[in-house]
Amino acid sequence: MGYGERIDCPDCGMRIERKNLAKHYRRAHPDLDPYERMKEARKERPPRKIREIPSSTVARVFIILFVAAILIAAGLLALSVFQRGGESLEPSRNMFYTASDGAIINGTFYPSSEKGAETVYLIHDIGEDRTVWNDYAMKLQEKGYNVLAIDLRGHGTSTLNIKSSDITYDWTVMDHEDMMGIMLDVQGAYKWVHGEDIDGNRNTDAGEMGAMIGVGRGGLFALSQVARMSREKMLSATIISPTLTCYDLDVPQIFQDFGDVRPVMLAASEGDTIAGKAIDTVMAAKEADGENNGFTYYVQGDGTGMALLKDEGLQEKILEIMEMGWSLGSGP
Repeated sequence: MGYGERIDCPDCGMRIERKNLAKHYRRAHPDLDPYERMKEARKERPPRKIREIPSSTVARVFIILFVAAILIAAGLLALSVFQRGGESLEPSRNMFYTASDGAIINGTFYPSSEKGAETVYLIHDIGEDRTVWNDYAMKLQEKGYNVLAIDLRGHGTSTLNIKSSDITYDWTVMDHEDMMGIMLDVQGAYKWVHGEDIDGNRNTDAGEMGAMIGVGRGGLFALSQVARMSREKMLSATIISPTLTCYDLDVPQIFQDFGDVRPVMLAASEGDTIAGKAIDTVMAAKEADGENNGFTYYVQGDGTGMALLKDEGLQEKILEIMEMGWSLGSGP
């Protein structure tokens, strides 16, 4: 309490400042000790009443806290588990493998909940990394596929070589020879899916059949490697925003090497003249050879690359192409 605080005289009730208490008692109550009277008054003061909280208020607070706890729990569950038709999806996991020339390739694997399911390999464009596939990879996983998205050498976290710390990769300064090594990255991806860890356990429960979806020049490098693999392993391919030139690759020849059985689709926007020219050239070559396994899809606008995957029609067409491929593998 402050020295200048106003208080009530315990004997007459007069409102006075605490500092004038002694003066007041000398004048009004000369026979009494002001400080003793203040002590006695405090002892005589009735105990302060504790305000009771109405039971209805307590009930409301309890309900609010209970509902909040349920909402928080539901939110945490939604963050940790994706649902597909009442069936929880397996969590994705980061992985890595070593390409045949020692390049350490990092990626993310999205496992199917079904043993023996097909695997979709996602290959980003030059200058990007595997994170561009995050949303689309989960959509494919929801369809029941295994999905593997990798960082090509020199991109994302794939910058080292196991053979020497002096060997590093950076796509902005990689020469043609280093770029051609990207095909080994794709080759290693298939081997990892069907390989074993150091303890002899299988890396995945995937079936043998696979499909590849690639973007731009990264996709063309991947297709060049996939074309060399047997059709029992890689049964279809989709290239988004292809180009007619890609380092030392002969782009039309890549599509010829892919063969005349496995379905392959090229997709671009209507306003992308570079991709349009590549598609026209490739399709003309396939038609000249009497091949009818080539398909095209055009998205409205002038977008390129991953932006095209926002088109639901393209997403559906990719699924159709993959189904055509799977049917080849399930045949006699």
